[in-house]
Amino acid sequence: MKLKAVLLDMGGVVLEMANARGVPVDRLDWRGREALLRLIRQQGGHLKREDLEHLLFAPWRARYDRRHELGREARWDPHLSRLRRHAGIRTHNDTLLAAWFRPYGDQLAPVPGAEKALIALQDLGLALVLVSNVPLPGEHYRRVLDRYGLGDRFAALFFSYDFGSRKPSPAMLRAALERLGVSASEALMVGDLRDRDIAAGRAAGTGTVWVQSHDGGGPEPDHEIGSLAELPELLRS
Repeated sequence: MKLKAVLLDMGGVVLEMANARGVPVDRLDWRGREALLRLIRQQGGHLKREDLEHLLFAPWRARYDRRHELGREARWDPHLSRLRRHAGIRTHNDTLLAAWFRPYGDQLAPVPGAEKALIALQDLGLALVLVSNVPLPGEHYRRVLDRYGLGDRFAALFFSYDFGSRKPSPAMLRAALERLGVSASEALMVGDLRDRDIAAGRAAGTGTVWVQSHDGGGPEPDHEIGSLAELPELLRS
């Protein structure tokens, strides 16, 4: 059956994520927390740096560490609402989260040749959908994609945080296929994590392409490539 759609993971496939978690860590976490504190002060609030840990980050992290067990991402809203109450501010939760994320998000960039590859896939008549596990609301990653002119290359964007399910569950993939109106046999799942991306593709019934990475555990893919730049040529052959 003719291939009609390609479902793509984001981190390690379309974007270089700087770390495996897809959130600020170490120096960028520190910078993000400083930015968050500045915003709170600008809004008339009062919190100390240590307050951020016990009001926001520690309780979120306790749920984040159970994401594989729960099959969904840890929610930020209850912890951000607690932070707002203690700080005495009414700033929107997404605005607070964006302040922490921004120093990290500013470091993210497309993998080499990403835009050229996406254009080539579209020229082959393929519909493209992003299907990504992310620990924050998808709008924060959409802004990064849009900064590089990549967001509009996709017919749809599915982010696990917003969708309520994460790979290796095939739920996001099936929803993407339904959105496009194509069957699983007419689609490929492309990702760099075999135990999530390739496993999800297998469960959904799509073909699978593994972008080679240090993660080698999980189901065998139908094809392997070194980077997204190699995908158009693979599909032409």
